[in-house]
Amino acid sequence: MKKPTLYQATIEKSINCPQCGDTLPLYFKWSKLVQCPSCKSSIFLEDKSVILLGDSSALSPEPSLINIQEPFIFEKKSYLPLGKIRYSYGRGFWEEWFLKGEANQEFWLSIDEGDFALEQEAKITMPFHNIHKLTLGKSYGTYVVTEIGEGECVGFTGELPENISVGKLHQYAHLSEGGSSLITVESSSSKRMKVFKGNWIDPFKITKVYG
Repeated sequence: MKKPTLYQATIEKSINCPQCGDTLPLYFKWSKLVQCPSCKSSIFLEDKSVILLGDSSALSPEPSLINIQEPFIFEKKSYLPLGKIRYSYGRGFWEEWFLKGEANQEFWLSIDEGDFALEQEAKITMPFHNIHKLTLGKSYGTYVVTEIGEGECVGFTGELPENISVGKLHQYAHLSEGGSSLITVESSSSKRMKVFKGNWIDPFKITKVYG
């Protein structure tokens, strides 16, 4: 049986932290936000500018199948986790992992109490423009609204393709077609509504890559 190709993570560019001066290698050339692992500062990257946003909220370490800069394979495709965002919803939290795929593709892996969803941002025109107008059980074409929720951003680590704001509320809705197919609609107080499409996946089919 042919083995999947080992993910070869390459440094796209490097910057110096404006707070402590440490060198920060970036593995995604379009990263917009990065946390310095040395001083935990949040750094916003805009064109050729490097802007210090201040200290990041430290995330408590939690057991995880996925770790930053440790590639994994799912269904014969390799992915490199570069950053994660944590959202609290009171009784717990979920995490959104930013993944770099082959050919610099962007993916997001949502992990919430053992449920894994792997998605990409999709150019889908939805028949609504306000996430608050959604109701559970309502159908949109072949998809049905199966979950609506919100959480507060409590911090991030690694590098991300967009700027985020700690403390801001994040709304989401899941629309399911049946089986594993999934559409997720997300919105926050400062961003446009985004649409992602993908699938619920079996975490037992994730294979870690070593060496």
